Amino acid sequence: MQKKELLWLLFHKISNVKCKRNYLCPMRRLLIALLWISISWTVASSQASYLGHPDLLEKVERCLQHTYGFSFEEARIIQAELSSSTPDHPAPLFLEALIVYWENFPLAPSTEASIRFISLMDQCMELSKELRKDSLTYTEGVFFDLFGRAFKAMFWADNGKSGKVIPDLGNMYRYTKKGFHLKEEFVEFYFSTGLYNYYIEAYPEAHPAYKPLVAFMHKGDRELGLKQLNHAISSAVFLKVEAILFMSLIQLNYEKDLNSAAIYAERLVKDYPENILYWGHLINILLHQHRYENVRNLLEPSTTQEGSYSLMIRTFAAAFLAEKESGDKNQARSGYMETMELAETFGPFADIYGAMAYMGLSRLHEKEGLHQEAEEFKRKASRLTTYDFILEE
Repeated sequence: MQKKELLWLLFHKISNVKCKRNYLCPMRRLLIALLWISISWTVASSQASYLGHPDLLEKVERCLQHTYGFSFEEARIIQAELSSSTPDHPAPLFLEALIVYWENFPLAPSTEASIRFISLMDQCMELSKELRKDSLTYTEGVFFDLFGRAFKAMFWADNGKSGKVIPDLGNMYRYTKKGFHLKEEFVEFYFSTGLYNYYIEAYPEAHPAYKPLVAFMHKGDRELGLKQLNHAISSAVFLKVEAILFMSLIQLNYEKDLNSAAIYAERLVKDYPENILYWGHLINILLHQHRYENVRNLLEPSTTQEGSYSLMIRTFAAAFLAEKESGDKNQARSGYMETMELAETFGPFADIYGAMAYMGLSRLHEKEGLHQEAEEFKRKASRLTTYDFILEE
């Protein structure tokens, strides 16, 4: 017998309890009250947890595939279904926030879309409070609070507003530590645990000035962190794609392994060919590997990617190819100058493109024997990035 049918049967039996008065007797009122609590708890429980519900997680996975693949209409249909079936759960809000982010990529501060993104993540965090009150849903409550804050933090940091992150740092650190012990229960925590274990060791090594700041924090393990991130890549749902991107960035910027960075980037572009961030990321790696034929193959079919951000990537790639392959210094110089101008329109988010353009101009001036000008362009590049693969090209 279905649970709902059983509850209605019990209600019918209770309603037939004989009383001496016409209004509900205390016994019947008590039984109905208990039954109502049972019904409410059952409905709430079915709505409040995604763990152990493969049907919900499968919808989450499909929604995210469409979101990262820039198929936003399809993503919104699935997100709406989840919002309807689990209206009190933070997952649908989290998914809607990601749709807003990618639909308006690159998302700039002080825009209507960015305000909506922040509001949705805040609502996600607010709903997570209720989940943390119940031991059955506590783990999910920790997850959505942590990553509601984390995605906001990444947005602010990418746009050069790190000060906006400070109010959330305490909770993020506390819930990241809790995630160490929750990862077997909810595999998504392998992502945050892996990132922590890796970066808490690797970042101070690359930036010694930060060593005193992390001296009293929980120790990490670089190799373990990489294994945990790979586990997230193979098993996570909500954060699988983010784990792949971070693995590529780690290999590129800290492990200094362009081949491994390219492998992860190629996987992203294969799965999400319309995603302009991943497309540009792979092109940049391939250019610095001098795999120019692969770059041209990526540039040719991408006619659906329009707008200034796409133009910036194409302009930089053309300038790099002109400098390195055809030797057309004039085209390279004008391309790098245009790239710089386009990058400035996106602010700190596009600093990496500004840095690569400055380095291109530095190399051109160095070849012409203009050493002072070359050094000045290199200094400008170093103010925008610390990545060796760019500064040492």
